[in-house]
Amino acid sequence: MVTSCWSGKPVPLALALALGALACGGPSSRTEVAFPWRGHPALLSEIMLDGRAMDARAFTAETVFMFPDESRAMVRSLLRGEFARLEAERMGYQVDPDELDTAVAQSVNGIRAGLAEDQELEDWAQGRYGRNWSQVEAVLRRHLGDNQLYQIVLRADAMAAGRYQFHMLIGADPQQAEQWARRLRKGADPRMLARESMDPGPKGDSSFPPVAVYLPEPLRSKLKSAKAGAVVGPFQFEGDQLWRVVRLESRLPPENRPAPAVVLLEQLRRQAITPLEARTWFEEMVRRYTAQERLPSLLPPAQAFVVPKPE
Repeated sequence: MVTSCWSGKPVPLALALALGALACGGPSSRTEVAFPWRGHPALLSEIMLDGRAMDARAFTAETVFMFPDESRAMVRSLLRGEFARLEAERMGYQVDPDELDTAVAQSVNGIRAGLAEDQELEDWAQGRYGRNWSQVEAVLRRHLGDNQLYQIVLRADAMAAGRYQFHMLIGADPQQAEQWARRLRKGADPRMLARESMDPGPKGDSSFPPVAVYLPEPLRSKLKSAKAGAVVGPFQFEGDQLWRVVRLESRLPPENRPAPAVVLLEQLRRQAITPLEARTWFEEMVRRYTAQERLPSLLPPAQAFVVPKPE
């Protein structure tokens, strides 16, 4: 199972390796351009010119300049992977090998389905990446394993922290959102308003799976002392143009013992990670690990190719 971290929806398996987590990287108000690298540069020995290797800073700067949104997505993907690794170590989770084998097989079948009639996996790997299939498959396996750990630790940490269960209506019109809030406060059933919402939730009734209590602001503060039945909103998340109204249904207490990975994986099969879950966890990890979500410098070095120093 491969999902994008913001949408929580399955990513086409044939694109899992090629795109990584690009769907996870919407614009972020925290993204800044970092200072140029200092010290001895890393060299890309695969790209040579007259005995000189490409300076990785040149490659990175060009990538940031040409593809800023995709670069933000890759920064977020790399952070997400490291957060998941650290959290898995902290909570004692490991990749389930059987689940990983199944995910790899599904992904390979997805790639095969997109090949031309006479094309082999080896041809596809060489044409797309300039590498043999065994190398590409190894990287694919690593990405799918990282994604599995990410999903496991996200759900496990939410359960350990405690979660909110609520209905949420989402729209672009602030006046409509105000109307939703008034109707809900007068006792309207949020399920009856679900068809008016831009995202009615996975069940289509404006209900959403439980989300960790460390929600993004301002919802985090607004629900901190709220009781069941409270209506919150309209409000906007930082960097979001949509308006939201929430009716709190319940607060699930923290679970002291982390659920086994096999249990969490079964839950994930029944209910994929939602965009709000993904955002909630990522922003909490940024706070927890005091991370900086910046773009590498777009200022290239004076020379793109450098003579490698002897070992």
